[in-house]
Amino acid sequence: MRNSSEGKGNGNTTSFSPRQLAVFTVLVGALVAAGYFGVDLPVARTGRDLDVNIVNVFQYITVLGEAGWYLVGTALLGLLFHFFWKREEWARRCLFIFTAIAASGLITDLIKWLMGRWRPKAYFDQQIYGFGLFGSGYEQTSFPSGHATTVWALSLSLAVIFPRYRFLWYGLAIIVSISRMVVGAHYLSDILAGLYVAAMTVNFLRDRPLFRRYLGGGVVSRERLP
Repeated sequence: MRNSSEGKGNGNTTSFSPRQLAVFTVLVGALVAAGYFGVDLPVARTGRDLDVNIVNVFQYITVLGEAGWYLVGTALLGLLFHFFWKREEWARRCLFIFTAIAASGLITDLIKWLMGRWRPKAYFDQQIYGFGLFGSGYEQTSFPSGHATTVWALSLSLAVIFPRYRFLWYGLAIIVSISRMVVGAHYLSDILAGLYVAAMTVNFLRDRPLFRRYLGGGVVSRERLP
């Protein structure tokens, strides 16, 4: 375990060790592979067969995975904390959340284009399942899930800052992730890939000098990250 202490509060900021990163990567990779080869289609069929009223509820929930709300909100709050309220600690925390969501989103968009995975709609309408390199258009940008990446980046960042409420943040991420499958936008393995991108991004950013001292006392230990 690698620890660093600096700055305010309790000051302990931790990040994954290389060994833990490797284990986490192999675990998620195995789950993604298991999803692709055995679980994704049955789960997609289950979501497709749900009552329309349930699907309609999740159509509202899935909006919580859109990045725009959080990018604009954290940007505005960060500016207010920095220029008007003179609370640099909270300004940096807003920047931390903003950067985690923005950076993970850009990474996910790049992977989407490179992998070119067809969405569930393509399977149900045309029996197309799998990956095609350099995908373009909505139907061929399924992997990873952008909404899942966003909501997990948000939730993991909030868990770093407010660890006492981490299960609330994780619950939010889980329900939004489920919504992406219920509405037929993604497969389970797309969700897992989005979680992975978000977790790796937050893990990288949390130990950067720009943020480390301002996250003291609000850090979730490595063992508590999914």
